[in-house]
Amino acid sequence: MMINNKTLCSISLILIVVLGLLISAGCDKEARAPYDTIPEYVLADFNKRYPDATLINDHYGEDYAGWAQLEFVDGDGLRATAHYKDRIWMMTNKEYSKDDFIYQLPRIVARTYIGTGVANEDYSSDNSYIMEISRRYFEKKQFEFCFEIPYEDENSINGVVFESNTIAIDDDGDLLYYEHNYVNPSYWWRDITQSLNSVSGFLPTGATILGCVNEDGNNLIFFMDNGIVKTAKSSQGRNWEWEKTYFQIDSANLTEAAAKARDEFLSEHEGYRFTTLYSVEDRLGKYYGLKFEKGDWKYSWTTNWAAITIYIPAE
Repeated sequence: MMINNKTLCSISLILIVVLGLLISAGCDKEARAPYDTIPEYVLADFNKRYPDATLINDHYGEDYAGWAQLEFVDGDGLRATAHYKDRIWMMTNKEYSKDDFIYQLPRIVARTYIGTGVANEDYSSDNSYIMEISRRYFEKKQFEFCFEIPYEDENSINGVVFESNTIAIDDDGDLLYYEHNYVNPSYWWRDITQSLNSVSGFLPTGATILGCVNEDGNNLIFFMDNGIVKTAKSSQGRNWEWEKTYFQIDSANLTEAAAKARDEFLSEHEGYRFTTLYSVEDRLGKYYGLKFEKGDWKYSWTTNWAAITIYIPAE
């Protein structure tokens, strides 16, 4: 194949144009920073909150929803992330060491954690963590623990079942939540303003909001009322509207009607035992919630454990 002068000139022209585009793109890429610098208003707010912090980077980039985050090392040497929405601080999560966190925690929080009786915790999973959570509109900090506990189970494939656990404690040492299940990490739900606004209208006068977790997509907001930690549920399926408020009460306080309902359930459901009594209030009224369990939690991933809660009107 012979290439004439006209063809050669055309090829040369194409190469020059392509080379020019590549050089232009390279220069433009080098000149353009991946993010803007931190806005002065945000930086002033951050420095006021964390005067001893060392920023890991000095770039600021908002996503499609207006969220940006600043990663830093706090004065105590722990890594943390401050979350801003539309340049307004919304929350900060600080990571504690999985190896010696008990010595890093405030003493009153460590005492409550130990007082739960939890033992044989396994924090080796990537899903496990120990976090200190601070939120906009919340006066208190929340300490959140997510871990697994191995249980021997002859019905499992490898002989061991790992049971997910979540504990939440406020900075006064109040135990807010301890359940044998996995909840969404708080830093996944950075803005709970809508839930908080909905729940606030149903809180008793003088109640103090302590913290929250997101369980199965629903926000559980914990508050103190006359010395009792109570839970208000805001339902995602109902546009974050308040669904109910509940708290555990002494099972010795069973009314005659509740005791009758308990005895009838036990007589009709072999293997179950009555475990917990709740006071429950929703838009339709007030109730007693009676929880019954069968089997043992260490077999919760097999068919050997089950739980049922029945509700009867409060007298």
